[in-house]
Amino acid sequence: GALGADLSCTTGNPAGLGFYRRGDLGITTGFASQKTKFRINDQLGSGNKLSGATTNLGIALSYPSVNPDWPVSTLALTYTKRANYDQSISSEEVALESSLLDVFLGQAQGYQQEDLLNSTFQATSGLAWEAYLLDPHPNNNPTEYISAIPGGGVNTIKTIERTGDLSEMNIAFGTGLLETLYMGVTLGIVGVDFTEEMTHQETPMLDSLDLSQWKFREDRNISGSGLNLKVGVIATATSWLRLGLAYHSRTFLSLTDEYSTGIESNFKNGDRYEQFSSLNRREYVINTPSRWMVSAAFILGKSGVVSADYEYVNYANGQLKPTSFADSDAYDFAAENENLNVAYGSSHIARVGAEFRIQRAWRVRLGVGMETSPYTDAAQVAADATRYTASTGWGYRSEKWYGSMTYRRSWREQDLYLFSPDLVEAGKLGNTHGMVVFAVGFRL
Repeated sequence: GALGADLSCTTGNPAGLGFYRRGDLGITTGFASQKTKFRINDQLGSGNKLSGATTNLGIALSYPSVNPDWPVSTLALTYTKRANYDQSISSEEVALESSLLDVFLGQAQGYQQEDLLNSTFQATSGLAWEAYLLDPHPNNNPTEYISAIPGGGVNTIKTIERTGDLSEMNIAFGTGLLETLYMGVTLGIVGVDFTEEMTHQETPMLDSLDLSQWKFREDRNISGSGLNLKVGVIATATSWLRLGLAYHSRTFLSLTDEYSTGIESNFKNGDRYEQFSSLNRREYVINTPSRWMVSAAFILGKSGVVSADYEYVNYANGQLKPTSFADSDAYDFAAENENLNVAYGSSHIARVGAEFRIQRAWRVRLGVGMETSPYTDAAQVAADATRYTASTGWGYRSEKWYGSMTYRRSWREQDLYLFSPDLVEAGKLGNTHGMVVFAVGFRL
């Protein structure tokens, strides 16, 4: 945030580019692992996903000036993977008193049988009707139904597979005035790719039921792109202290969401049914909240540096909207935005890091960070949603090239519901993200 002269300045405080006196070409790559532990009703589950990808690639070109007040300006182009969505979650058999069919049953009530597949719930209760998981009520009312699991509880297995990432291409410019005040700006071009497959499987506990087992699958693909802007300044207060301030605008993301479902039912007499929904495709816009970052860097002579960042973001300022080309009667996401304003609030992010010089060219690095929970009390989140981060590594730097290795680990808890919060309690999902990255770069 305040140290400068690094390609990562394009995604943090672009004013740091003003500290360059030579060009820079660098690449960072490594492996990331997402580990999850899931607990609900004293039942356990786990998952692990390993992925490897380039996390940062960039070049900075510095241009000397004949004006001594503005000695050097730097133009930088970087590609950065800002988020990794790879995750695998799998629970053991969880004993529940309620069934997901209870949710589908509630959705179906009040609809004519021939209208179920054309209703709002055609991808859920409509498929359950077609797969003989919902049956006509014995009172012969055509808008009332009964479930194939009327009671007795179920053993449930839940699996979730997620892949994808959020990447950003940054075009940035930074310069400095009298080697005292530095300023910079970044245009960020964001790309999103996300895939999720969720499977919910239930086996009735009552042996007297005709149903042996049933399975519900959801498939979702989200892709899109967007833009944001970052501006920043850094002031050299003294020879040993630098202070930075940066503002990150909202990211305007235009997304395409494709969603489909499928149901499979198996009965003890050997009957088996499979039904699939049509592809539900929707285009919409997400405006992510803006954020502020305040930074300080302490220069310990030739011994090392200590750096600290503080960020503030109010997630309630996020917003979902229809696309600019949508019809006037397009869905306006009013209910979702209202829920967002109630459930989300401000989050505070703090990071502290230190680098110490060993001999002439070697460095040792340590860092810690924390991001407070973004949820309000009204969200009634049971898990500790605070994110904690720690990192350690080493580096080598010479006049012509540099290299480093870093291990970074972050962890937090999340609530996870097997289905409707009105029927089941939240499970706690512990998420640990570990990453080993290697960086190499050359001075131009």
